[in-house]
Amino acid sequence: MRIAVVLPTLNEAANLQRTCSSLLSQTRPFDRLVIVDGGSRDGTAEIARQFTNDLLIVPGRGRGGQIAAGVALCADDVVLVAHADMEFPQTALEIVQRNLLRHPSSPGGCLGHRFNNPGRMYRAIEWWDRRRAMRGHSFGDQAQFFRREWLTRVGGFPELPLMEDVELSRCLRALGRPAYLNMPVTVSSRRYEQYGWPRVAWQNWQLRRSFRRVGPDKSAAWRLFHRYYKYPDLR
Repeated sequence: MRIAVVLPTLNEAANLQRTCSSLLSQTRPFDRLVIVDGGSRDGTAEIARQFTNDLLIVPGRGRGGQIAAGVALCADDVVLVAHADMEFPQTALEIVQRNLLRHPSSPGGCLGHRFNNPGRMYRAIEWWDRRRAMRGHSFGDQAQFFRREWLTRVGGFPELPLMEDVELSRCLRALGRPAYLNMPVTVSSRRYEQYGWPRVAWQNWQLRRSFRRVGPDKSAAWRLFHRYYKYPDLR
């Protein structure tokens, strides 16, 4: 089983090295790391070149478009989608492989997440997201993974600028029962800290509700993208 990691970036020079280092320390090494940059201006691409020869520069496509470009480059059995502010536990890829070998009918799933902020509210958000993921409704910051060839049966990776993770989890549910591995990656709470958790949680809920209403329409997804990235300094 070959496992590729696809990692979209945009102005992530402060975080990318930590994420890539955690991927390099895996007990089960990845077979390919594809970093897809959206046109960073802070040296992100230069840092990326220290870790992989597979660096794509695809500006103007949104995070989902970046991921789709990276997935298109892969011929590996399994693709794991990382975010540039994630730190992976050392056995993450080993557990992914073990789970998929043990459950050949599983289309993929997610690892889970925890925030780097010790506050109680972040534990509550983690608890809620974990319950959703256990029912097959995972998010991108929970480190989603999937069998690449299986996903082609439902149209491939959803090339949407936003909500690509929500649509991916829907596609996985259409293929079988997604796994929740309870092997959480550590993610940044920066957006919650910057704008306040009530505001961010409310905005996220509104965006997901709007997406459920319009479905995977690319023009509608672009409208949601501009609403979400009203504050372009944060991804």
